[in-house]
Amino acid sequence: DSCHKIESGKYEYEVCIFGKATQRDIGQKSGGTHLGSWDSVLMENGHRTLKWDKGTKCWNGPVRSAEVIVTCGRATKILSADEPETCRYVFTMESPIACDEQFKLNNSL
Repeated sequence: DSCHKIESGKYEYEVCIFGKATQRDIGQKSGGTHLGSWDSVLMENGHRTLKWDKGTKCWNGPVRSAEVIVTCGRATKILSADEPETCRYVFTMESPIACDEQFKLNNSL
């Protein structure tokens, strides 16, 4: 699994490709809230979207889920974290996996 982290607000988020997605308080080394287990990769609106589902149920709400929208970039890193709806987490990530062949050639990737 390739794991990537970002701090946003009072939380650190970690998404592991082919693994799980987790939310922890900043400084917490283990445990945390399970946002979901790896589910799929979709092509939506010209972008790769990575999906995790079946996370911990929210109190009085839905089961948590996460998605990462991947855009073209030289390094693989998470750029932002958001919770647009209760217990649905959306991250943006840049990575060479989202780049076209010309970008890869121009940047020796």
